[in-house]
Amino acid sequence: CGVGRPESTTDDPAAVESDRIVGGRPVPDQANYSWMAWIVSSPGGFCGGALINDRYLLTSSSCVSAGRSGFFWVTLGDLDISISFESQLMQTSATAIVHPRYDPGTRENDVALLRLETPVDFSAHPHIRPLCLSSGVDPAVGTRLIISGWGHTAGSDSGNSGELLEATTYVISQESCRENFGSNITENFICTQSAGKNICFGDCGGPLMYRNPAGYYESAGIASFFEYQCSAEYGGVFAKTANYVEDFIKGNTKDAQWCQTPSGVHRHHSSLRLRLFWFLLLASSAWK
Repeated sequence: CGVGRPESTTDDPAAVESDRIVGGRPVPDQANYSWMAWIVSSPGGFCGGALINDRYLLTSSSCVSAGRSGFFWVTLGDLDISISFESQLMQTSATAIVHPRYDPGTRENDVALLRLETPVDFSAHPHIRPLCLSSGVDPAVGTRLIISGWGHTAGSDSGNSGELLEATTYVISQESCRENFGSNITENFICTQSAGKNICFGDCGGPLMYRNPAGYYESAGIASFFEYQCSAEYGGVFAKTANYVEDFIKGNTKDAQWCQTPSGVHRHHSSLRLRLFWFLLLASSAWK
């Protein structure tokens, strides 16, 4: 999981057009973020999500709780949703699992799962791969993260992007986030900010991605909300993935096939404890 090519790092204004995910740029290759999902509800409306195993997408409750029928249409493996037919994509229907304590007023626990009617056959779709879950380590203030989606490009009055877009953003403190959005910002949220870049309408549910030291991408957050005009001055707010891995995510995905965890990602802390155990054991034996 989490295997992707590094995002473009240019900050050259000439390379960043204005009609983007608020300061974003087109993703050049599906292999960059092969877990990205375009989610459409049957009454209309769209949002983002990320494939986390062969059967489930991770998205936001705010994205799927408004679906009147509980039925959603999911597209995977697509870079440009304005093109009707692309040979590499996979489409299937899905049903939602909304967090039982989701509060639409405060967006607390804004996390949900979509169970695909047809699981992903990774051998038939080698360009589609899942995103790793959070390793449980909170990114420090100032950590560089990635946002991606097909959402609006310049506030509520703009259109959505046909192309999948990406942008870099940075973790800000809880205090700064509360100054921007009020006291409802709890430890279940992670907030980011970057000059001229932000999530917008249609990006909710999409992943906030962290490229860990091992080189794999993992989900640090799930896009939840932003200032009405998608102003980069306020930044974006995301449900913190790490707070939902064990109970909500793993508890509701027991019928899924998970990919093998890359070495050095989720086992980092247990590996350190194991090495410390053997060191102490050997040291103890040496003194006998």
